[in-house]
Amino acid sequence: MKLLATIFLTIFTAANSSAFGGAPFEALNMAARPGGYQAARLAVPVPARAYAAPVRKERDNMINLLGASERFMGVPYVLGPMGEGPDGEFDRGPLVSYTALDCTTFVEETMAFALGGEAGALDILRRIRYQNGVISYQTRNHFTELDWLPNNIVAGFLRDITAEVAGPSAKTVSKLISKRAWYAAKTEADLHGFGWEAPAARAQRLARLQALGEFMPDQTATISYVPLEDLPRVLAAIPSGTVVNVVREDRADKPTLVTHQFFIFDGPKGKIIRHAALNKQVMDVDAAQYIAGLANAQWRILGFSLAAVVNPGP
Repeated sequence: MKLLATIFLTIFTAANSSAFGGAPFEALNMAARPGGYQAARLAVPVPARAYAAPVRKERDNMINLLGASERFMGVPYVLGPMGEGPDGEFDRGPLVSYTALDCTTFVEETMAFALGGEAGALDILRRIRYQNGVISYQTRNHFTELDWLPNNIVAGFLRDITAEVAGPSAKTVSKLISKRAWYAAKTEADLHGFGWEAPAARAQRLARLQALGEFMPDQTATISYVPLEDLPRVLAAIPSGTVVNVVREDRADKPTLVTHQFFIFDGPKGKIIRHAALNKQVMDVDAAQYIAGLANAQWRILGFSLAAVVNPGP
């Protein structure tokens, strides 16, 4: 989901980024795509070990998620590496990437291979990335709190376990989101794969992109979270394989609440966070140290929203 990659690279200094273990958020500049969409074409073969047998139970999912995610370790971070394929109207990045990932695409592909195995992964990936599995820019799950999380809960791929882990300390936060304003603010930098197009044609294409949100009403998104101050206390209770969404306070100058996604797994010495780290690669960091580094974020972090991966079946 490229929206997480659009938030605010300039908010934090390099020192802040280091304190966050590499990627507490995604970058601001949508045009900063090293190698561009050509870097990860569909022709790139699937990593031979990036498969896991289909699963039915949450406990099995945890094991397969770990195995599937390990096969992406070291894959370079690339901002927004995926789009709607060669026929996409606005973003012709590949529908799947094995050579470059950002935080959301890493989570999506890991889920897809853990749940679907070699035969079913690409179909599941389509259903995770797009509302009702319909491939288009406007049906892509851009906003985590408004699209990605609730749509994947409805689709049966996720179950919110925030309250189960946090107990009575769980809280919620809401934000009024304007997709109309979000689309209207698009620029030519948001068009990918059209360098060959004449300027006038690109301008017309941009106008069509900006018009997508013209009749979209503002919507209120609500997301639950474990408060940051309670995370050290409940960290051990977070199941291995949990999908984590980093939730920040509502600010009028920010389009979203969620700014980063990753997995929490059981490591050899405690909980680890496995994520596509900003401008680095897919990597592990110690979960307790990562959480400790979040307290002084300039854009206040409220806590973590937690979801278990489940298999909805055929």
